[in-house]
Amino acid sequence: MEVTPSVYDFGSIPKETPVSTVFKIKNTGDKPLIINDAKASCGCTVPRKPEEPILPGEVGELEVTYKSNPGQAGAPMNKSVTISGNIPGAQKIVTIKGQVQS
Repeated sequence: MEVTPSVYDFGSIPKETPVSTVFKIKNTGDKPLIINDAKASCGCTVPRKPEEPILPGEVGELEVTYKSNPGQAGAPMNKSVTISGNIPGAQKIVTIKGQVQS
């Protein structure tokens, strides 16, 4: 399983406004890849994993949406999402970051 990019920088983020990006998940194996779980490091980050199996050589999409809380205004943001698959060692961590506007 290969995930790109490993880090996505939103740059300047409007406070309390959702922003989203898409990570590409490539199945580098020879069996269908099933994304079992995508867990965010906090409740302000919501990952949406691919529901269908990703066939060998194919690419699926993991959408990640972040919305800052009122207390995060003016602060840097750095959150991670842990992606788990159905094959041994198929765990990857991707990161989103940015600066929440004040």
